[in-house]
Amino acid sequence: MILLPAFLFFIFTIPQFMAALNDANAMKIPNRIPLLTFAGFVLMIPLTWTGFPALFEHLQVGITLFAAGFAMFALGWMGGGDAKLLAATAFWFTWPDVFTYMVYTSLFGGALTLFIMLGRQFIPVKVLTSQWAQTMFRDETKIPYGLALAAGAILTLPKSQIFMAALG
Repeated sequence: MILLPAFLFFIFTIPQFMAALNDANAMKIPNRIPLLTFAGFVLMIPLTWTGFPALFEHLQVGITLFAAGFAMFALGWMGGGDAKLLAATAFWFTWPDVFTYMVYTSLFGGALTLFIMLGRQFIPVKVLTSQWAQTMFRDETKIPYGLALAAGAILTLPKSQIFMAALG
């Protein structure tokens, strides 16, 4: 029965890693990544079925964080790819899970932002040889928050209701 948790972990983490890599390298998260994340959720629901109340809670969380992400994007606080990743990932979680997700994401996001701000202040972009580092430190307005979203999501998953259901 270990196959189901391993499959769930694979289906969830691969798009998260893809989002982090794309955001680090290009400051963009392609639409296919949140779509893969949501499709993985749709695929896993029947395999981890715990009843309609749990399904409705997952939908509530996803729709709420979609609205929050949309509002943050509209206010210019978050990029569109980050908002879509946040919403797609949120469908995987229940309310207690999403609290954990937000805490982890905030911690990683704060550390990431501090690192990038210090790097932009003290590292001359001309000396950076890798494309991702030049991209990350050159733009004075963007933060690749997809890295924090992905890290928070991956750390939250093993404690989540859907993962516990997969364990049996």
